[in-house]
Amino acid sequence: MTHSTHFDVNPQTQDGPMKTFTQHKTWRALLLAGTATLVLAGCPGDGDDGSDGADGSPGEVNVNIDSATSLNAQITAAAISDDGTVTVDFDLTTANGVAVAGLEVEDSVDRIGMGIAKYFDLQKRSRPLAASAFTEDPTLFKGTKADQWTSYINAVVDPGDVNVEDSFPEDWDANAGAQIQAGIETSCGSECVEATGNGSYRYTFSLPLDQYPVIDGLDTSFDANLTHRVTMELRRFRGDVKEALVNTYYDFIPATGAEASADETRELVVLEQACLRCHSNDYDNSAAHPLILHGGARFELQNCTVCHTTYSGDPETGATIDLGSMVHQIHKAEYFMIGFGGNGNDFRELTFPANGNECGVCHLEGDDAPAQATNWYFHRQEACLSCHEKFAPEDWDGTARSLFHDDSFTPYAEGNCAGCHADDTNPDGSAIYHSAQSLAITNAREAYAYELGNGTYDAEAGTLSFTLTWAANTAPETDPNVSAFWVSAAAFDGLEYDLGGTRGDSDGVFGRHKSRIAFDLTTANTADSPVTSIVNESSVTYTVSQIDAELKDLFAQTGQGFLTGKLFVCADSSVVDMDTSTLVPIACDNTETRVTETIVAGNQASFSTDGSDIDLRRVVAMEMGCVNCHAEQADFSAAHVGTRGDEEYPPNSDCGSCHAGTPNTAVALTDGSCVSCHNPGGSAHSNKAFERGFDYKVMIHQIHAGTRSERRTTDLEITYPDTPANCLTCHAEGQLDLATLPAVPAFVADDGEFSPTVAACASCHATSEEANAAAVAHFRQNGGVFAGTVGQYEAEGNSESCATCHAAGRSSGYDVVHGLE
Repeated sequence: MTHSTHFDVNPQTQDGPMKTFTQHKTWRALLLAGTATLVLAGCPGDGDDGSDGADGSPGEVNVNIDSATSLNAQITAAAISDDGTVTVDFDLTTANGVAVAGLEVEDSVDRIGMGIAKYFDLQKRSRPLAASAFTEDPTLFKGTKADQWTSYINAVVDPGDVNVEDSFPEDWDANAGAQIQAGIETSCGSECVEATGNGSYRYTFSLPLDQYPVIDGLDTSFDANLTHRVTMELRRFRGDVKEALVNTYYDFIPATGAEASADETRELVVLEQACLRCHSNDYDNSAAHPLILHGGARFELQNCTVCHTTYSGDPETGATIDLGSMVHQIHKAEYFMIGFGGNGNDFRELTFPANGNECGVCHLEGDDAPAQATNWYFHRQEACLSCHEKFAPEDWDGTARSLFHDDSFTPYAEGNCAGCHADDTNPDGSAIYHSAQSLAITNAREAYAYELGNGTYDAEAGTLSFTLTWAANTAPETDPNVSAFWVSAAAFDGLEYDLGGTRGDSDGVFGRHKSRIAFDLTTANTADSPVTSIVNESSVTYTVSQIDAELKDLFAQTGQGFLTGKLFVCADSSVVDMDTSTLVPIACDNTETRVTETIVAGNQASFSTDGSDIDLRRVVAMEMGCVNCHAEQADFSAAHVGTRGDEEYPPNSDCGSCHAGTPNTAVALTDGSCVSCHNPGGSAHSNKAFERGFDYKVMIHQIHAGTRSERRTTDLEITYPDTPANCLTCHAEGQLDLATLPAVPAFVADDGEFSPTVAACASCHATSEEANAAAVAHFRQNGGVFAGTVGQYEAEGNSESCATCHAAGRSSGYDVVHGLE
């Protein structure tokens, strides 16, 4: 397969068959320079007109590289001759296929970088503390393991000058020393390029393979039968601007000259499917924190792998720069190294939005996964140490072998070699352990899938009844595998959950929340429980009583609302003798195995006086927008429990009706479940200033934009991997309707009232008047209320006129000013 990935500095349209990114800005259309062919008439002779001559051949259509508005490179072939000379043939076109001429001219490009690597089992994988640390020990490599890339272009690099800062770790240079680093060829440039046709070129590496430096202990001998990869990065100068960057690669077998098949190469993860689910690929927008590195030269993941090898390290710190290890440590907020220019690259305060122990968050499998998607199953020293190294004893020698063969560290591994060294007894290798918890969760969710039926509210009796249907064999209250099954019922007036806040000093069975109650189905039919049940063949009907007068009045007023469930199931996530059959739900009080408590989400049902469906709350965000970074059924219990915990805030106590971690943290983030507590007008929210606002839209915008003045559960600033101006990360087209937003209730905070559109926009642009007085003045001039008196917005007739100028498609629409058009 031929690969080509690229981007233009100011792209507007995109087409053509090349590999592209799923959320990439589209390419700018190119005005084609046409060529006219003149038909020459024959010369007259003897007074007679001569016959027309034959048509001339058409001229070549191309555009010079200096004039092209975009560049696209496609490697078509690569070869390695008997003397080790490497040649790469490629076509260079614009994004819509017009040939680009002039690449071979001196100074036509800013950068041409070419790499060459072979794909084989690297036998020397000791931790790169220094170049001399590479030793061969065949006993380390028994069993199934993943092959690796080894570059032919390598150097031993000594530590350089460092711009030391106070923020550096105390022992940042404890392992400093010469390191091997894989690299690419960048010095030859256009001198190594020759034109072979209209927009076709050949690059010849400056040296035969055996003339690149040979590093002691590193096997860079040539084997024509191995898969080889050539990588290209190309960037054009236009004036003083570096632009039109290309990254691409090509895998081939030198012995046959054939392009390598998917089974003959190495691709564990796909940039678009894994990394770009969360990271930005808006490469021409630095505010978006695009995933492009090395001075804005590299973004193709498959190019990265041939330099970020298992044997490459950072000389100033001794840190590995192996891609897998480095990425693991970065996302675990445990990585520090010195980059180009001697500056520290400190990722110790990175905030990863998903569970870092869930390998499947990035290592996606399935029908459309790459051929080597499961290679992460097999042991590789640097990848293993990226997580386990911090548990090593002080006298550890730096190898995975000594760490994992130490009974005090891994007593369960004794005699269980297949846990790392995959073989016939365990073809999954170390994944048998890494996947145990996620597999247990998956099995539990399948076994305990459920559906809530619509509820019926009887205002006179003060009862709420509904039916639960699920696949389990027994009711939740009698199932030892179920630790809790919380159901929340929230009153809804057809527009919002903002229905009056707290119920005085009530400390009844449902807490103080005036429009929302939560109850645990596992307490059904027990003393003092408001829940009773009747078990049918495949369902259970529940009746919730003791709904007091204040709740009865409110529920009777609305006559409707929504039911959501949060089920806690215990699952066995242990691994016994490589047998995965034990990964099933298990009794929660089992003390003989590893028990994982699993959250199982269900549907959102409605309740009404007659059990009929009600219209859903408006949906203003995409659930997949959240899932892309936070993973499915995200659990924010810890954030809600905070420092007090469920013991001080039990669900049936005053503040616990919202703040208890177990029942009240929704696993779906866009269906309105969160808004049932984080609504605009509840009085419990008004004791915090706007800059710490608890209205859902205010809170979410502030967290992701980094404008929140304080976060209760952490002192870390959110490291959001995109620009908060990119509304399309979370909102689908049409969900942000500024024309209807003014009808939503105003948000009441400690420092005043904020009209709905102002609340949404100010959460990023003006968390206080001092922060952006001009924006606040603009809000007020156009009917908005910022820090007004309570009731002011409604008294003024809900007069926000923001949509007049800022609705999508207008000249100053939010899509235009945020760069989304």
